[in-house]
Amino acid sequence: MSTVTYVVTDAVATITLDDGKVNVLSPTMQQNIHAALDQAEQADDVKAVVLAGNNRVLSAGFDLAIFGSGDAAAGFAMLRGGIELMDRILRFPVPVVVAATGPAVAGGSFLLCSGDHRIGSEKTRCQANEVAIGMTVPQSCIEILRMRLTNSAFQRAVGLAATFTGEEARAGGWLDEVVAPEDVLSRAQEVAAGFAATLHTQHHLASKLKARAAGLAAIQAGIDGLAAEFGG
Repeated sequence: MSTVTYVVTDAVATITLDDGKVNVLSPTMQQNIHAALDQAEQADDVKAVVLAGNNRVLSAGFDLAIFGSGDAAAGFAMLRGGIELMDRILRFPVPVVVAATGPAVAGGSFLLCSGDHRIGSEKTRCQANEVAIGMTVPQSCIEILRMRLTNSAFQRAVGLAATFTGEEARAGGWLDEVVAPEDVLSRAQEVAAGFAATLHTQHHLASKLKARAAGLAAIQAGIDGLAAEFGG
């Protein structure tokens, strides 16, 4: 099955991740998300984007099979590509609303934090689990979390692989809204439609780039230093 679908309704492009499993951020998934974002960026009638998971998960993160394959170059390329995708979403020219239809774990949690507005439910589990599975959180991903989380949640997330759900996730900065599980996608589309109708795209982009300038510079520095950090 396709890993990504793209549908436009009333100036909102809904990009849905669904590999039939847990939406790992494999090279194929990354390429398909980029292709959908290209469509949205090139369409004059798209004024906002919803990025959604399937009915099980937003994303469980990078493909651990590739990391464990022994092909270090492939693992590094996947990691760099995923972070560059998140950087693109943070800089995207129209608002991006993330519908956390299920858990956002590891790379999925960084993807979640790249959205302009993030909606989940009391069942949405948010966790950067790297230190619990024997990995170090990449500097760029740390900077993504630093931009969005409260300081307490940030420290617990990065150093302790703390899990946040529902209202605790909202209070910690992982989510902006918590709704009933069955309403996550429809609410995300409603919010995106509101942004599409009320925001001036040019000024939205210019303003968020100004607001995020320091964080985006730190993320780019992390990307530039990724080879030294992990090899590649």
